[in-house]
Amino acid sequence: GTDVAREASEMILADDNFATIVYAVKEGRTVWDNLRKVLLINTPINNAQGLSVLFGIILGLPRSPLTPVQVLYCNLICAVTLGFVAAVEPAEDGIMLLPPRRQGKRLIGRFLLLRIIIGSSVLIATTVGSVFLVKNDYTEHQQHSQALNTLSFGACAITLSARFSYNSSFHPRLFRGNVLCWYSVAIVAGLQVLITYTPGLNSVVFEMAGMDWFQWMLVLIFMCVTFVVMEVEKAVRRYLSSLGEDTSDLEYDPTFDAKV
Repeated sequence: GTDVAREASEMILADDNFATIVYAVKEGRTVWDNLRKVLLINTPINNAQGLSVLFGIILGLPRSPLTPVQVLYCNLICAVTLGFVAAVEPAEDGIMLLPPRRQGKRLIGRFLLLRIIIGSSVLIATTVGSVFLVKNDYTEHQQHSQALNTLSFGACAITLSARFSYNSSFHPRLFRGNVLCWYSVAIVAGLQVLITYTPGLNSVVFEMAGMDWFQWMLVLIFMCVTFVVMEVEKAVRRYLSSLGEDTSDLEYDPTFDAKV
């Protein structure tokens, strides 16, 4: 009878200890959450790399705000550093208080798609907007520096906000839990300074030039704007959740989810 039951079952519990089952459920929820965080980080960054070029030209910039080498560099560095660290994010506080996901759920739901659109929009707006603010007083290479640094540091802001799907990042918890996140942000920041100021590497390879204090101030301001926008979106979601809305994409949605 036991062997027949094993063959007919979809899941076999090797350990029927309740604590083990709870731990397994928590790990499964954490993996699901982290996969969604990776999408939330990488997708807006990748969207912004190409769409910043498109919207920059459409809105009247005489040349592309980003060079092809800059786009390739940003895609590689952000994917290797910022995107990967979300995959090892520890379980978020309150993750076991959420109801279970409905069968047939897919990774991208209504609210994750909305977050991706918001993240993409703010990165595109800040990247292109920063170039418009400096285009009359700075050289072409300095404008390229402005665009890439605004985009890369904005990507860091997206990453820091995305560490917590439900909870606010305006909290000391931001500095705890996943030290790899801060290592990755430090690596991105260090590489940005390196390619911005290293003679030859900046002008020949990346078509960039050193930036002055005003340009770095713009980078910092737009980084903070990106972070605040993503946190405001989370605050609105928490409020809607308190009203009973499914803001965690747990319920079945025929538009996004597989039929079961």
